[in-house]
Amino acid sequence: MRNSMSYRNFNVAVYCPVGDVNRITDFAKFEKKFRLLTDHVKIGRVYLECYRSEEWCTKEHLLEVKDYFESRGIATSGGITTCADSSKEGFASLCYSTPKDEETLRKAVALNAEVFDEFIFDDFYFLNCRCPACIEKKGNRTWSEFRLAEKKRITEDIVMKTAKEINPAVNVIVKYPQWYDSFNEEGYDLEMEPAMVDSIYTGTETRNPKYTQQHIPKYLSYFIMRYFENVAPGRNLGGWFDPYECTYNLTSYLEQGYLTLFGKAKEVTLFSLGSLLNDPAYRTFCAALEQMFADADELLDKLGNPTGAAAYRPANARGENNIHNYLGMCGIPFEPCLFYPEQAEVVFLSEGSADDKEIVKKMQKSLLNGAQVIVTSGFVRRLGPAFGEFVNVTYSARKALVSRYADSKDNGINICGCYSGDAPVLIPQMEYCTNDVWELAAGYGTESAFPIVLQCSYGRGKISILTIPDDMGDLYHYPAEVLNVIRRTVCHGLPVVLEGPAGIQMFVYDNNRIILRSDLDYTSEVTLRLSDGIRFVRESGSGRELAVTDHKVTIVLRSAVNVVLELLF
Repeated sequence: MRNSMSYRNFNVAVYCPVGDVNRITDFAKFEKKFRLLTDHVKIGRVYLECYRSEEWCTKEHLLEVKDYFESRGIATSGGITTCADSSKEGFASLCYSTPKDEETLRKAVALNAEVFDEFIFDDFYFLNCRCPACIEKKGNRTWSEFRLAEKKRITEDIVMKTAKEINPAVNVIVKYPQWYDSFNEEGYDLEMEPAMVDSIYTGTETRNPKYTQQHIPKYLSYFIMRYFENVAPGRNLGGWFDPYECTYNLTSYLEQGYLTLFGKAKEVTLFSLGSLLNDPAYRTFCAALEQMFADADELLDKLGNPTGAAAYRPANARGENNIHNYLGMCGIPFEPCLFYPEQAEVVFLSEGSADDKEIVKKMQKSLLNGAQVIVTSGFVRRLGPAFGEFVNVTYSARKALVSRYADSKDNGINICGCYSGDAPVLIPQMEYCTNDVWELAAGYGTESAFPIVLQCSYGRGKISILTIPDDMGDLYHYPAEVLNVIRRTVCHGLPVVLEGPAGIQMFVYDNNRIILRSDLDYTSEVTLRLSDGIRFVRESGSGRELAVTDHKVTIVLRSAVNVVLELLF
């Protein structure tokens, strides 16, 4: 039933935590309540959970609820959340140093394999226990080394072995959370684990980016979907988001859905059944989903495959957390890669990329083949003296507080202009050698200037260095003139480059379609700089053709409205 879709381009599922499943006892009464969702959303699948935080559902009740949904044409899959009692601090994982919790995992897997032909792990399938037994078992290893080894052991010896012995055809899915920058510290290994299980799933939750514990830019809902599509091609079954911390703005909830689908998710899972049906804070969200899914389905009819600058982030990398998503909120489209993109014409390397011990050789090969390689200041810092192979640029211990900026009109021979940002920005001072590397954008200090974008040739290619503020969100305070330099650098080879303020997302597809989406609080005007040969730009919705003058077109964007454009050659 994995091939069935409740919409033309995707399926919609809803996840039912074990408490919700256990509360479905009067099916006639539940039917009336369930219509709050099904009157608006075409539900094609439900995930029925059997265990979470020491609460269980019996096999008999699972089968009853399973039969209820399947009798209504809704496919069913199982679910497990490997949480222990979380009443003491945060979310507590099961402790696999104890026989009791190993048996809990084995029992939950067995129950799912007996009842369903597939089941999914909610994104608590990580390890964060530091009990005396875990400390003793860890020994001299780091917590990351210990947890990665433990996760491999339990996945092979408990999960997959148990599931396949009971049901050889069962599809075991691991849903990964959105905090990929910390995966290796809690046992997730994106290179090893997806190869051990049958399928994966993607957490695309972004919620409120300012006032929440995770502080995630909204572009992540798209970026992580594309990242995991490339982690397990053909086996990433969908994206999953929730309504929590979105009551401040309903569009922030819907944006998770749009961006998940713009990333070409095959299925979208709504978490959770109980919240959407019973919590007064979220019940109104069901009606809004109806229009969002209808709009997205129509848009997806027109879109090819996503494309963008190849952003290399190896498994278990650390550093400059969410830098791609901050830049994505500045109108830069990325296509993330787990493995180094040897054939890419543009390669983007952030601090985590320097964890690859062969990165210098890989960069050399790309540059000798004529590629553009863009690195961040954090990458330069992490790579250290080895970066000197490419250019004499170093990350100094000094800082600069800048609020006025310049760019260059002659490839770095001179900087010119004085553009004001809307707040002071603290940046690292990148040291470089005059006339050996060229400053394309800078921040003015006192009787001095500090580089924002540096560039020079190496082999047949070019290497560029982007200065990232200490607070990465301060990228939004760079004026449009500086952001435009960064965009032109990273978007080299794409048919279109955005010009304008931060807060505009751009998604590019290989059939000459693009999507613009504004997260600004006000209506704004942006410009698209077009590659040679593009004669017209047409709005896909209205069919209206926009005038192209001097390879540019101007677009007016309203907040939270998706604008789909077709580039005509």
